[in-house]
Amino acid sequence: MKFQRRRGVSVIIATLLLIAISVSAGVIVYVFVGGLAGNLTRSGGQSVTEKMSVQSFNFEISPGSCGCAQEVLEMYFLNPGPASTIISTVYFDGALLAIGTPPTSNTPLVNDAFYLLPSTTTLASTAAGDIYFSANTQQSSYPVTSVGQVVITFTTALTYNSAHTVKIVSTTGAQNIFTVEAGISG
Repeated sequence: MKFQRRRGVSVIIATLLLIAISVSAGVIVYVFVGGLAGNLTRSGGQSVTEKMSVQSFNFEISPGSCGCAQEVLEMYFLNPGPASTIISTVYFDGALLAIGTPPTSNTPLVNDAFYLLPSTTTLASTAAGDIYFSANTQQSSYPVTSVGQVVITFTTALTYNSAHTVKIVSTTGAQNIFTVEAGISG
């Protein structure tokens, strides 16, 4: 019986194929790591994700003698990190709200307005349909682990137990969306 000799891939071709595969894998790893490192160095070494979480909200508040239940939404936010956040705009049910300067004396409620306040600022009222704040300090910047509040006002009461969407947008375009119910606190 005669055996036929089959010829395989030469040693030189096999070596060149292994080198080509290794170089290709190295290039893929380099591009992946380079892109990741580039993103981290552009953001100062921090992840570029901004987060805000609701610590509590009160949509049944009627401070003092305001008589404005379901017309004032008070939300406390925490920035859990990993990056600082600066709030630029607030939307309520898709409508852009106007930022207001917090009044320190009785002022009629402004429709579709929001106030950015430190968490220590309190709401008060001594006249029906009016509110004021304990300080007019504004807080739009939230360093990591800091807490602040957003107060939204309306001139008419919203329907009790109706769900509404609040969207907080930062200066970098990060969006945080929350759902609240009128007449409820949580």
